[in-house]
Amino acid sequence: MHLKKLFLFTISSLALLLLTPTSADAKTWHYSVTPSNSFSHKTYAQAYMYGNYEYMELYKTKQHAQTQDTDTGQIISNSKKFYARKTSSKQVYEVIYQHKYYYMNTNDTRLYRYNTWRSGHKLISTVKPNQPSKVMLKAKTHVYRSQYWLYDYSGQNLPLYNWYRLADTGKWVVDASK
Repeated sequence: MHLKKLFLFTISSLALLLLTPTSADAKTWHYSVTPSNSFSHKTYAQAYMYGNYEYMELYKTKQHAQTQDTDTGQIISNSKKFYARKTSSKQVYEVIYQHKYYYMNTNDTRLYRYNTWRSGHKLISTVKPNQPSKVMLKAKTHVYRSQYWLYDYSGQNLPLYNWYRLADTGKWVVDASK
């Protein structure tokens, strides 16, 4: 009887130790996930650009955007925050930038509603994983503990990546072995 009690006490102590949070669980990463991967004709959504060109020219009218006639002289880069929605033309989007309405042509660049997406068992992103306020995950994408996060800091023409992994402390660190 004494051995049974000792055995039960040992098992319950081990189970309790396994259930207590560790330092790795102390930091929880919360990232925004876009509800849809495509833009709407009615509502504006934050937009991100990446691809061969990470800038876009802004036009005052939809017609100027379709023919790509420069009329504003404004070009914005991917580091700027802006919102977009579809128009009736497939190549032209309406853009809100610095509280003003413009149009853009997708021949300049492609627009996406996300800046982080899954590729196999890793995530690829145009922002670092330790900047959760800037991360927008592709719809139905989740971040798992064992995944690598590849931060593309050079663009699509010649991609260069920093490989991040989640350390035991719960913080993202650059994996020097990659």
